Amino acid sequence: MKRIPLFLAMLLWAAGAAAQNPTAYFMEGSTFRTQFNPAFAPLRGYVNIPFVGSIQAGITNNLPLSKLLYPRDGRLVTLLDPSVSADEALAGLKTDNLLGTEVRMSLIGFGKFTKNHKNFWSFDLNLRTNAEFNVPGALFEFIKRGDEGSIRNLGLEAEMYADAGVSYSLPLLGDKLYVGAKAKFIVGLARAKVNFDRMDITLHDNRWAVEAQGSIEANIPGAEVNYRYDDYGQPYFESDDIEINKIKPAGYGFAVDLGATYEILPGLQASLAVTDLGFINWSKTSTVAGRAETSIEYTGIMIENGETSSTPDFSLDDLKQFRPIEAKGSVRALQASVNAGLGYFMWDHRVGFGLLYQARFREFKTLHSVTGSINFSPIR
Repeated sequence: MKRIPLFLAMLLWAAGAAAQNPTAYFMEGSTFRTQFNPAFAPLRGYVNIPFVGSIQAGITNNLPLSKLLYPRDGRLVTLLDPSVSADEALAGLKTDNLLGTEVRMSLIGFGKFTKNHKNFWSFDLNLRTNAEFNVPGALFEFIKRGDEGSIRNLGLEAEMYADAGVSYSLPLLGDKLYVGAKAKFIVGLARAKVNFDRMDITLHDNRWAVEAQGSIEANIPGAEVNYRYDDYGQPYFESDDIEINKIKPAGYGFAVDLGATYEILPGLQASLAVTDLGFINWSKTSTVAGRAETSIEYTGIMIENGETSSTPDFSLDDLKQFRPIEAKGSVRALQASVNAGLGYFMWDHRVGFGLLYQARFREFKTLHSVTGSINFSPIR
């Protein structure tokens, strides 16, 4: 089991090394806060420098840092390190352990107030990439203890698309209520999902038997597959056998952001928004699909005192041979988010306190988070 621990260790280390922190939500001068709620407007108009005006990256996971990294002899190691006992490593794991990454690059963007300096409009063009990796807790139990088990929904999903959006916000009810909306036209560039919905591991004497069922669905522009053939002349392919033959969109879609803010009392503001509420229609011509049903045996594992002291050379590469199936077009929802905030500002908005709740609807799991913030602005 040489490749899986290394791969998982890199992902878990990355999850502990960075975390998405929506610090811009309560920063009134930030142009980025409109991404959380289109009813927000910055203090002035803006122009983003193409390609370098805004590059944002974040990593989210549903495990605390203390469950991923452990201090050992003056250094930090992951839970997969042999120095971390099975009981200690598995105590904080969940049934599904999710790692998600998000990257947003602003290709161009600008915004401006209207003549009344209350209504605000903006336009932006972004390149976005989302990916998530779901690791069932049962897989860690197999790695750390050599336990038999049924592993479900071991999967990886990623997508890349460009969106062009126009937003507009305006005040109502004597400036107490602000509402905003953003309409986005989307061009799907690429998407892939690999998921093993079933992986059963059983021990027979000194042999480990693995039976797995999985699927792959990829949307790649001008996709062509270089098929391989088994001893019976049946075609199959692996993920690296898919090639890009043409550069063109793989799908189109549409999405909206909707938001509102309301001043409950002087200085006390509540806000609510839903973002990326939409879909991408991935075309049939760009789709490659396959199914995998694999039975593999491994030898050489040793278990001492309830933990694995030696492991077989087990790799996911052994499981990724997919038989082609009929390709179909598909409509996939975007990864929407709900943002609800409560902020209090005092001393002419020089000091602010905020509380933000977020729900992110991901492919494998919905993630919830609560963020508290204190902001200080020495000058406007």
